[in-house]
Amino acid sequence: MAIIFACTVAALVFAAPVAPATTAPATVTAPAPKVAPPASKNLSSGTSSKAAPGATAALQLEWRDRLAIGVDAMQTSDPARLARLEQLQPDRKVDEAVFFSPGELQDPKVAPVLLRRLLRSADPVKVRCALVEALPLTGGDWQEGAAALIGIDASPLVRKQLVQAMRYASAPYNIDGLRRGFKDEDPEVNIAAARTAGFARNGEELFPELYSSTFDSDWDLRAAAVQALGMLRLPKSRDVLLKALADDEREVRLQAFLALEQLDPEGIIWLPELESLAKDRKSHRIARKAELLLRKRRAAEKAAKKAGRTARPSTPEPNQPARATGPAASG
Repeated sequence: MAIIFACTVAALVFAAPVAPATTAPATVTAPAPKVAPPASKNLSSGTSSKAAPGATAALQLEWRDRLAIGVDAMQTSDPARLARLEQLQPDRKVDEAVFFSPGELQDPKVAPVLLRRLLRSADPVKVRCALVEALPLTGGDWQEGAAALIGIDASPLVRKQLVQAMRYASAPYNIDGLRRGFKDEDPEVNIAAARTAGFARNGEELFPELYSSTFDSDWDLRAAAVQALGMLRLPKSRDVLLKALADDEREVRLQAFLALEQLDPEGIIWLPELESLAKDRKSHRIARKAELLLRKRRAAEKAAKKAGRTARPSTPEPNQPARATGPAASG
């Protein structure tokens, strides 16, 4: 009986259904919620604030998005002021140009409102030029937007004003804006870009555009480009400046002469071209300046001979920085 009972129990055990093994469910991680990037502390530079260590870098907002955020903020905080700024008109006039009095415009919060008016292009050309002139006064986030508008605004007068405003913009927006100015279809905008380039601390980046402009058929653009190269004091511009001394237009020759003097205030007296420049009958200013420098050269040669020294070589090595002293030589 014991054996029969044991066999029966064993049969029941083997016949019982076996529960399937429990499978651990796959862990599903919910996507991290999208978080708006923190507001920039320095909108005028167009850079976002630094992220905390280990945090994901915030995406840079496009200038139109920042403009919309700024306008919406004023709409929420002070709608009456927004309405007033949208209708504000220039209250000063100089010759044919009109200007806004600084007053309320000296506020970073105003920059997006002025940019939106320019983007809408509903104001007359003179008013839009005044809006551009007022942008740097705001101290706000205007630089990237103004550079972009150079390729957007339909009026060459406004585009020219925007190019000139790049003098007060920082890198990289000043270079972006000036490059648009060099590519503009209007010659006056091209000339404004060349002249403004001379004021840029990072103007060396525009050397290709300035170099090309010295061969343009428009002598005014050639003169502006040569003048800018002199202001930037780039040693590599020496050769193109020397070629410009033989330009058919006297203003180009004059600017090349002055640019070479800025590039090397001491070495200019050893310039071989001084003799021919002193005979320039189409420009009394060039002739007088060249004659004055020739006198300095003769005095230096006389002093060197008296002291038993060798006079300074006629020209520095090509593309090498010229020796210069004094404020005019500082880069």
